[in-house]
Amino acid sequence: MLILADFPKPTHGMSNINNALRGEVISADYLPYTINTAPSYAAKYFGSKIWWIIKVVHTFYCFLKLFLVLVVKPRVVVYRPINGGLGQFYDLVYIALCQLFVQKIFIHHHSFNYINKRSHLFSVLNKLAGKKAVHIVLGVKMGKCLSRMYDIKPEQVEVLSNIAFFKEDKVAVKVHHKELVIGHLANLCIDKGIDDFASLCRELKIRNVLFKAKIAGPYADVGSVEVVNKLLLELGEVEYLGPVYGADKETFFQSLDVFVFPSKYKNEAEPLVLYEAAKYGVLNVGTQRGCMQDVIGDLHGSSFPEDENLVLNLANSICEAVDTGALNEMGRKGRVDQFNLMQSQAKESLNNLMTKMAERNRDVSKT
Repeated sequence: MLILADFPKPTHGMSNINNALRGEVISADYLPYTINTAPSYAAKYFGSKIWWIIKVVHTFYCFLKLFLVLVVKPRVVVYRPINGGLGQFYDLVYIALCQLFVQKIFIHHHSFNYINKRSHLFSVLNKLAGKKAVHIVLGVKMGKCLSRMYDIKPEQVEVLSNIAFFKEDKVAVKVHHKELVIGHLANLCIDKGIDDFASLCRELKIRNVLFKAKIAGPYADVGSVEVVNKLLLELGEVEYLGPVYGADKETFFQSLDVFVFPSKYKNEAEPLVLYEAAKYGVLNVGTQRGCMQDVIGDLHGSSFPEDENLVLNLANSICEAVDTGALNEMGRKGRVDQFNLMQSQAKESLNNLMTKMAERNRDVSKT
């Protein structure tokens, strides 16, 4: 089995999932050959102009390495998570090389970029991958859209939620807030909804709701800095924590009653932060981008269209949750139980996928 993927560093949602899947493959006693298609050795340059030069040079090295591996081991299953935009030019070459050696290919989708709008680039990539490729998607909606838009047969599609890669552990449910605590965590930018979160805080203040608001994450654009600084000056209830990682990130989520994620990011798929919040029984409210409507709904939260009533709808849903007791211990425990159920189901899907990959690996090894 060959895993051809970006691994940390740099660290981001897709690289984390890739790393987790590699761990699952190894723990299942399969010994994959791995090619890291990210120049992790130069991660400190990520985001700079020189990064793209390093990335291109590294990619040519990966092309050569993949070719040599396939020459030595021409019968192998290949797992490839693909990029969302122009990075698919790299993917085209990877897939083409694999097809030269008649590989069985598992393609993992992490973006709605080419699903929100038909992409000629992905159309070519899909044709290269062929009718025997298996497409791993994050949710039912993603799978249906992909099948409809690119004529991919339903039997080629495997649904695997990112919740499958969360660590299974028991979480103590505690309610210790005398006042409502809401939070927002992201790479802070307008696309991820920091402006709507700020408007929500002002709306709750107008309604005389007793609350505290916590904002976490690094700034991703100048506009978000201005939004947060203005909000901090206006409302003493708001606190900016900066970037949070590891134990600090867990503490952040544990401290919340409601996690607010009003993302407008056009390529949003299945944000991990929704699961990170629900793991502790936090109520999710947000928009309906990508798979978010299904995820938030399944986790007993509320999602709304991105229209002029978004902030009012968010405020109404939060106030209703306070009034109905949805934020009490029983409500939190119900959301934790639902998270655990969804995780268990996703783990089963992951195990089935691992079995299918192993079976295909044995099949191609015999030919």
